[in-house]
Amino acid sequence: MKVNLGLGPHNSFDMMRFHDRDTSRPQAIADSVILEKIHAVGDLAEPLGFDGLWFPQHFGSPYGMCPNPLQVLAYFAGRTEQISFGTMIIVAPWWQPVQLAHEIAYLDNLSGGRYEVIGLGRGVAKTEFDALGVPRDESRERLDETIEILTLALTQERFSYEGEIFTIPEMSIRPRPMSPDLATRLHGASSTGPSLEKNARAGLTPLFVGNKPLDVAAQEVRRVNEIRRAAGMEPVQPKNVLFAYCAASDEEAQRAADYIEHANRDVRLHYGFDDPSNFEGVKGYEAYAEGRGAATAATMGQSRRYDESNLLIGSPETIIERIRGLQKVCSFSEITINPYFGEMPLPEVEASVRLFAQEVLPVIHEMDAPLHPHASGG
Repeated sequence: MKVNLGLGPHNSFDMMRFHDRDTSRPQAIADSVILEKIHAVGDLAEPLGFDGLWFPQHFGSPYGMCPNPLQVLAYFAGRTEQISFGTMIIVAPWWQPVQLAHEIAYLDNLSGGRYEVIGLGRGVAKTEFDALGVPRDESRERLDETIEILTLALTQERFSYEGEIFTIPEMSIRPRPMSPDLATRLHGASSTGPSLEKNARAGLTPLFVGNKPLDVAAQEVRRVNEIRRAAGMEPVQPKNVLFAYCAASDEEAQRAADYIEHANRDVRLHYGFDDPSNFEGVKGYEAYAEGRGAATAATMGQSRRYDESNLLIGSPETIIERIRGLQKVCSFSEITINPYFGEMPLPEVEASVRLFAQEVLPVIHEMDAPLHPHASGG
């Protein structure tokens, strides 16, 4: 099974100062320091034997701090030779689709075809949409049309498009992608049932980014494959992003509990989950307003906490057994570990990644990752 390293440059240390709008004092740790350290961890991915390197898209707050994941992946494309790349995720409604298609095609060329998982989603946070002037109630339509435009742009030398939101005159993406199968690499992240089903009908492979219990994800994989079979498509296996903290013993790994608490706080603050008015009356986000969104109550419990099934925390032996068990539940074909969350000291991030690579990675690389009957949709 393939294992990727996922890195989001969070500055959790500054989350409360930022949330309180306290500009009277400086950051405890500068954003530039966070970026420097996270990029240094990214440089470890290839020499330590990880299969790929993934980044998210967030901006405007200390949460995520990666306004364009294609930009940082281009940086690492020039620093590596073998590892693949993925996005967890590109928020499609924030992009003009022609620009996005060009950037995807350019990264495909720049990396020698190593951009293997084009993760797409529709976004959630009100502040991010408002900053760009993009109406959240158009997010689903924008994502749907972007998927259609990307598919045309990456498969046809010349194309045009006329939709409700986007009208594209006949044109061509240049440079052309070097990978003829680039459009088949589209993956869809979803937090609610309707989004999952729309992504499935569009042919996207599910990508779960740590935002729901894995038994729920397993049910959704089955639903996706039911839709695919009805449409004459082959069943697929999801890819999962899981939080990881690897320590010499389970007892030592318990210190990660504080970092998870920080991460829970950061998610609530960034997405505005503690204030239902952030979602009330917004088309497509009714589940969030009612506390039913997969990134809210159904994911994290009534207190909006990360579900423990997404956590790989413990000794190498414990983590290996958890991955074995979780694969049987969710049928994922590969995983991406996210080793940095909350106010975790950056030296601990590196130590955790190195130990995981030394003790866990060789075992998981030899592990079978089948599509189990309960998830096949047959």
